[in-house]
Amino acid sequence: MADNQLGADAVIIGGGLAGIVTAVELLEAGRRVIIVDRAEREIFGGQAREALGGMVFADTPEQRRMGLQDTPELLLEDWLRYSRLGADRLWPRAWAKAYAHEGTGEVYHWLRGKGLRFLPVVTWAERGLFEAGNSVARYILLWGGGYTLATRMIELLKPHQDRLTLLFRHQVQGFITTDTAVTGCHGVIEPSGEAFEISGAATVVATGGVGADLDRVRSLWPAAWGSAPPTILVGAHQYSDGQLHDQVRSIGGQVGDLSPMWNYATGIHHPKPRRPDHGLGLLPPRSALWLNYQGRRFDPPLMGAFDTTYCCQAVSQQQEQYSWLLLNRKMVLKEIMISGSEHNPYLRDRRFVRFLWENLGGNKRTYKYLVDECGQDVCVGSSAGELAAKMNALAGNDHVAGDVLQQTMTTYDAEIDKGPGNFTDPQLQRIERLRQWRGDRAKVCNFQKIGDPAAMPLVAVRQFILSRKSLGGVATNLQGQVLGTDGSPMPGLYAVGEAAGFGGGGASGERSLEGTFLAGCILTGRYAGRAIARG
Repeated sequence: MADNQLGADAVIIGGGLAGIVTAVELLEAGRRVIIVDRAEREIFGGQAREALGGMVFADTPEQRRMGLQDTPELLLEDWLRYSRLGADRLWPRAWAKAYAHEGTGEVYHWLRGKGLRFLPVVTWAERGLFEAGNSVARYILLWGGGYTLATRMIELLKPHQDRLTLLFRHQVQGFITTDTAVTGCHGVIEPSGEAFEISGAATVVATGGVGADLDRVRSLWPAAWGSAPPTILVGAHQYSDGQLHDQVRSIGGQVGDLSPMWNYATGIHHPKPRRPDHGLGLLPPRSALWLNYQGRRFDPPLMGAFDTTYCCQAVSQQQEQYSWLLLNRKMVLKEIMISGSEHNPYLRDRRFVRFLWENLGGNKRTYKYLVDECGQDVCVGSSAGELAAKMNALAGNDHVAGDVLQQTMTTYDAEIDKGPGNFTDPQLQRIERLRQWRGDRAKVCNFQKIGDPAAMPLVAVRQFILSRKSLGGVATNLQGQVLGTDGSPMPGLYAVGEAAGFGGGGASGERSLEGTFLAGCILTGRYAGRAIARG
């Protein structure tokens, strides 16, 4: 074949985690694989390279060591309830069940077998606000973060280089079909515009979701959230734009509802953006006060680690669709994190002593970064009046009144004086619950007052919605085969990872238990890779 007309047993469109894991399974089975990636070689591995690296499973060794009793049945029960996956959602529910029952073996132990490890602390993500989420702590962090995960998966490709072709800066624009089967793909090489065609017995869509196309995100904005905000930041891979979803639909494939999104309400502008609207996601301090655009607390109070979707909804339904965190230096040092490997170098580089010291002794590096580098969204002040003036200057309006901000702080701090067991403030009641679990206690202040003179200065962080994950995607069965509009598999076509809504076209329904995304990429990639290898 000519250079622009290649062929293999399988062509995988997308060089992120799901695509790479699919390739690993195929290569280890002796198959020939071509990975076609629109991005450059330097960021091979996709969004996983930037991820923090958290995952949830049932009955892990880490849970057992902390005295937790968990089962696949309990995880599935939590999943189906929280996601609101109806009984009619056959394949999404099948993938949810597969994750709950097989994820610990197929993902957790598989990663351990590949030389990766998890930190021993189990934290309690997505507890739920109006209804229960995770009923036990399950969230564990991969040692080395998403960066180490991605680079280790890439290493697994190297022994098979004689049967692997990597094509970067290749934009797939459509599929090749023969009779009723998909037999490859076609597109252009960037930046030259030269056309290419690739044939394969199997073609795998692994191109992520739609989160980088903000026009599409706005058009899909959930009705319950109100109108889409004028400012949305992007935390998705730059090529997660849904173009291949459209191509699947154009040849008769099913694409599930793409309006369910896993966005975060804690985005700030990246001070050194690498792509348009590039945002960073904060892991918000639980002790901080989450304020609306006028500097008043939300009712009920917003708080990280309880209901991510509700936070996005509450922020989006305001007249001005951004929010503020109000906290002080002590809270930043103790609690705040910026999500991702880039901003957690001691985790990424597996420097355990430095990682432990920073997280337990005070994260001065992150405080300095936020205050010195992120001035577009962060300001400090020695009093409520001074801080309010800086917040207004930063936002370009006069929405925050100094006396309102002072009253908000005073009322909250006075509630702390009542002491544990006597709180009526919902946020302090939740903090009390958090501090009862030792996996979370180390990163939550001991009922810290906002206006504590010893904790100054005051800090305000302006936050926007951060577009992150698509919960819907291409419909697939448990072999990863794309389903046609009649529900039958489309010969030769597969989808994995976020492109498949992490399985079935939407395995997380309306919202996730958090920590299911990296693991979902691995699970769907392994299932599809093995199915293709079996023929």
